[in-house]
Amino acid sequence: MRGFVHIKVASICFVIILIGCASGNIHQTEMVRQAGEHRQLMDRQRASADEAALGKVPPPLTAEGYEKLGDHYCLQGKTDIAFKNYSEAIRMEPRQVRIRHKIGRLFLEKGLWEDAEKEFRGILEKSPDYAPAHEGLGRILLGRNKPGDAEAALEMAIRLDPSLWQAHNLLGMMYDRKKEFAKASLHYQEAMTLQPNIAILHNNLGMSLFLRGEYDASLQALVKGAILDPHNKKIINNLALLLCKTGKIQDAFERFKRVGSEASAHYNIGSFYLFEKRYQEAISSYQRAIDARPEFYVEAHEAMNRAKAALATSPL
Repeated sequence: MRGFVHIKVASICFVIILIGCASGNIHQTEMVRQAGEHRQLMDRQRASADEAALGKVPPPLTAEGYEKLGDHYCLQGKTDIAFKNYSEAIRMEPRQVRIRHKIGRLFLEKGLWEDAEKEFRGILEKSPDYAPAHEGLGRILLGRNKPGDAEAALEMAIRLDPSLWQAHNLLGMMYDRKKEFAKASLHYQEAMTLQPNIAILHNNLGMSLFLRGEYDASLQALVKGAILDPHNKKIINNLALLLCKTGKIQDAFERFKRVGSEASAHYNIGSFYLFEKRYQEAISSYQRAIDARPEFYVEAHEAMNRAKAALATSPL
């Protein structure tokens, strides 16, 4: 519902980073499919305008020139034109795995997983030691719910190139799911050593520490993430959840409110209390949410009824 920033306290708000050409794009759900219909329409519109402009100057004559032009459009988010230039570059140098990998990343960003997998596997058939292709394949296998194969691909990627910080991040998340928190933390820390200013890495480490019950260290990591990206709702919500867990309810409320509204903040506090089986406090928080924004009465009322039902059946 509009106006609410609902949390699910039973779940973990880790973030997978899927960075292709536009490195500023950070995706906040696992294996998010970038570029919906609106994005594709905008790409086509930009492509038409840019092609008209490019028609006034001679095109690059080498594969390297087309690749650089593709990189330029990638950074601008103009993926359709980037793909055309990369395709021209690979036509001129079909053995160039670096360009094929860039094409694979474009497919991956567009959610065209079969095409991306074909590119990455094609690279590995010719160049089995090309680490970025193992990383790309790991992303696809993870998205297809093949964690064993994904883990093997990502481990191979960092074995070949330890600087692949995104592979470290993904492995950290996978180890968290397996409750192997020490291994997860090591991968997050390695990623943060390589990219210390990416906020969601601090978020992921913070939530891993949270799961281990290391609340002080978790707080430190999440606060750092919030400083680096003060408008990131997932990070702020995770920080607020930790504050709830450590008894700092008013501080948590203010954090929830910062990225939502007064009503959503009360709702989220109520959800925390409900998860903790503190039913009477949950009922009070849901009532405050209803009072703050009556138009969201139905959802808050249903949650309050769940809390009341649980209270009625809970042992004294």
